[in-house]
Amino acid sequence: MTERRTFIRPLATRSIVVDVAWAVFAAFVFLLPIDLELEHASPIAVLAAAGAIALRRVSPSAAMTMVVVLGIVQVGGGERPSLVDLAMFVVIGTAAVVGTRTEVIASGLLAFVAGIGATVYLALTGFRFLVLLNGPRDQAFLAMAAPVTALLGVWAGGVAVRAFRSRDRESERRADAEAAASRAEAVATEAEATATRAIDVAESERIRADIARDVHDVVGHSLAVIIAQADSVPFLDDEARIREVSATIASTARSSLVEVRQVLGHIDGSGSETDPGSLDEIVQGIRDAGVDVDHAVRGAPVTLGPDSGTAARRVLQEMLTNALRHGAPGMPVTVRETWRSADVVLEVENVVGDGRTAGSGRGVEGMQSRLSALGGSFDAAVLDDVFAARARIPFDVHGGTNR
Repeated sequence: MTERRTFIRPLATRSIVVDVAWAVFAAFVFLLPIDLELEHASPIAVLAAAGAIALRRVSPSAAMTMVVVLGIVQVGGGERPSLVDLAMFVVIGTAAVVGTRTEVIASGLLAFVAGIGATVYLALTGFRFLVLLNGPRDQAFLAMAAPVTALLGVWAGGVAVRAFRSRDRESERRADAEAAASRAEAVATEAEATATRAIDVAESERIRADIARDVHDVVGHSLAVIIAQADSVPFLDDEARIREVSATIASTARSSLVEVRQVLGHIDGSGSETDPGSLDEIVQGIRDAGVDVDHAVRGAPVTLGPDSGTAARRVLQEMLTNALRHGAPGMPVTVRETWRSADVVLEVENVVGDGRTAGSGRGVEGMQSRLSALGGSFDAAVLDDVFAARARIPFDVHGGTNR
């Protein structure tokens, strides 16, 4: 992590108050009349030292500059050491703990240079502590090394504290990162669960829509045939023909019931893939209802897969149901099957008249939706009182039966 290289460090109000309190306390200490051959510091020196202590965390660079200037003034003025010199130790130690990398290095150099300078200065001023310089050589060496050792010791201690704090901060960052990762994982899990629920709801809605569409196609077609047959009964005089129509009505009703059960059986997976009726059977059912159907087949029919086979049958049922419901009575219905290399095209045409509509609503929308899902298409239009519907059904995996 890159350290902030700013001259002034932002601190909380509480930290600033604490630092100022320490500076005031240090000022009182510096003014104490302690007899260690130490001179009483001047008020300016006390203020400078206290100011350096107050700024030691806000701006270590400024604090070090102040103690260096204070030391130079003392040496230049020939002043003897005083308690204000302790500010040097406080500032160096603090800079080693909280300063930037540059300030840490600068505080180490300051400790070394100030230590050497203090040794020389104390020796030249005849400070009592350094009378050891005139004693045995080993003791003289210890006396010379004392200031340097003390200042470097404070600096090294500050560096050690800095390292411990850095390790603790790294541990905290790692813990925070792990906590954030855990929270993100929890959020992702919840989002996944929500998405799964949404998918399940959407799938349920799709299944219900498919069931409603299939039931509409099956029941609508069957009822159209049944109604057409039932309407013709009052006009029949031949008893055999009446029995034939009644049998057709019963057969159509039973077939519709079987298909509805198959559709509903797919909800829990218990339904089979029994062929609900071939295209020829659907056309024949309309013929049995008394409609004249012109049925033409072009190309070579092939075996359709389950999806395309079901779609072809349902769409043809719906197109013929519309023709039966909305077509002009007594007019023929044209059905054309065109089998191509990758799809089959079903076309139904019937005359509309007497204020009848061409058919609309759920049936047309259902056909468009069903074929769109398979990559097919459905179009319908009225031209010169002729309603023409065209459905293109692409082939899928073989396995269904169409004929």
